[in-house]
Amino acid sequence: MQIAKVLNNNVVVVVDEQQREQVVMGRGLAFQKRVGDSLDESKIEKVFALQSDELVGRLGELLSQIPLEVMTTCDRIIDLARGRLGKLQDSLYITLTDHCHFAIERQKKGIAIRNVLLWEIKRLYPKEFELGQEARAIVSKRLGVELAEDEAGFIALHLVTAQLNSEMPEVMHCDPGHAGDPATGEVSADAELRRRVAELPALCHPPQVFRPAHA
Repeated sequence: MQIAKVLNNNVVVVVDEQQREQVVMGRGLAFQKRVGDSLDESKIEKVFALQSDELVGRLGELLSQIPLEVMTTCDRIIDLARGRLGKLQDSLYITLTDHCHFAIERQKKGIAIRNVLLWEIKRLYPKEFELGQEARAIVSKRLGVELAEDEAGFIALHLVTAQLNSEMPEVMHCDPGHAGDPATGEVSADAELRRRVAELPALCHPPQVFRPAHA
C-alpha cells in the first residue's frame, strides 16, 4: 500500500488497485512517512473501505483529530453491533465515533447531559439499548471512563439510524415539550420515535436536543 495522504502518525489515506481511497489506521503507522512511501503492513490495525470518497474524507478528517484509543474502542462497539443487528450504514463510523469522543470529553469535565428520549428508546428499541449498555462497559474497560446510562440511549439512537436507508442529517428541529410518551393519537410509538430519530443531527449533542441533568 502506498500513502496518498498523511493525516497524523496513526492515520493515512491510501488508494487501492481500483483507485478508491481507503483510510488506514495503526499506532505509529505513518511516523516519519511521506506521500508515496509504502506502509509497514505489520502496523495496520484497521482498513476502512467505505462506500464513497466523501465518507472516506470525513472519516479521515475525524480520525486526524481524536485519540487512536477512542477510534479503536468505537470500532469494537460497531463490530459488536454489526454482529447483532446485521448491516449498518458506513456513516456510523463517523457519527458514533464523533459522538463518543465528545461524550468522553464531557464526562472527563464532569458535564452531565440528560437524554430526554431515554424512556422511549428503552421501550421501543431494547436490542439497541442493550448494545448501548455494552458499549458503556467497553468504554469503561478500555478507556477508564464511566459514561452515564443516558449515553447508552444516545448510542442506541445512532444504531437505530444506522439501520435506516439514509444518514443522519446535519440539521434538526426539535420540540423539547414533546418528549413524553409518543404512543398517543393516531401515530404509532415506533413511527413517532423513528420520525424524531431521523431528525437528530450527526453530532447528536446540540442544545435543543439535550437538557442539563441539573435542570
